[in-house]
Amino acid sequence: MARSLRLALAIVEATSIPLILLLSLYILSGYQMLLPGIYIMPAARTIHTDRVLRAVFLALVYLHSLTGFIIMCERRIRGKLLRIAAEYTAIAALSILIAVSLIIELMLG
Repeated sequence: MARSLRLALAIVEATSIPLILLLSLYILSGYQMLLPGIYIMPAARTIHTDRVLRAVFLALVYLHSLTGFIIMCERRIRGKLLRIAAEYTAIAALSILIAVSLIIELMLG
């Protein structure tokens, strides 16, 4: 179990900086689209509506939140059966959430 926990922690650490960068990019480009007088970056609309960036963002959010939740379960929940149930529930809930987001993305595009 220690090896999988180290792997989950490595995934959380590896996805945190790209997530912060993408989130900052989305926030700044969104503000620039809302307030035309502010010029932060060129082609804010193109950046903000790019499908590849949204797909990368969704994948990173999925990995980060899933592994973070698994780490929390492993550290906080003592009962093995309850821990496994919580982890599978998180996997199912996050997978459904990401699937719905991707379906909406495909329908809009």
